[in-house]
Amino acid sequence: MIRAFIAIELNDGTTINKIKSFSARLKQNQPKLKTVAPENLHMTVKFLGNISESLAPKIYRILKEEINENIFKGKSFEYKLKGVGQFNKFSVLWVKLIGDIQLLQEVKNSMEQLLAEKLDIQRDKRTQFKPHLTIGRLKKDKINYQTFSALKNLINENKNLEFGPFIVDQVKLKKSVLTGKGPIYSDLVY
Repeated sequence: MIRAFIAIELNDGTTINKIKSFSARLKQNQPKLKTVAPENLHMTVKFLGNISESLAPKIYRILKEEINENIFKGKSFEYKLKGVGQFNKFSVLWVKLIGDIQLLQEVKNSMEQLLAEKLDIQRDKRTQFKPHLTIGRLKKDKINYQTFSALKNLINENKNLEFGPFIVDQVKLKKSVLTGKGPIYSDLVY
């Protein structure tokens, strides 16, 4: 079995460095926060969970032929990464994507439909796609009132912070190996 997900990678070095710098400030403010390693920054389009080794090449082909070649067609779309937010009562901190979100929603919908029809992969239960890059995680049992207040202030102070461009030109099938030091991601290519 392969733990897999579909993602759009962040490849702009300047943007990565700005997020890395901000993450260091976050970590200084909240030592128990686990920040995302710079080489792992991405936007998850769909988490697949554990899939069989025989299914992975089929998913890869659909992404390559139906999404990357038919929808993106070699074009790239520029978004901005701006502002910091949170999900799940501050257990997930993220950077927001600004731009033509409808295009990303259409890509996700097309991908979901193709995977469901051709491979019987269940669609996401969430109907609305909220494009973001996760930059940190905090276990819920580590969030007390002091942590909550500090993170709330930090997010309010940085809600308009600009990190830079995020170029979208393809989706990738990624493998995730969980280790004690954090996940290791790699491309699945067939």
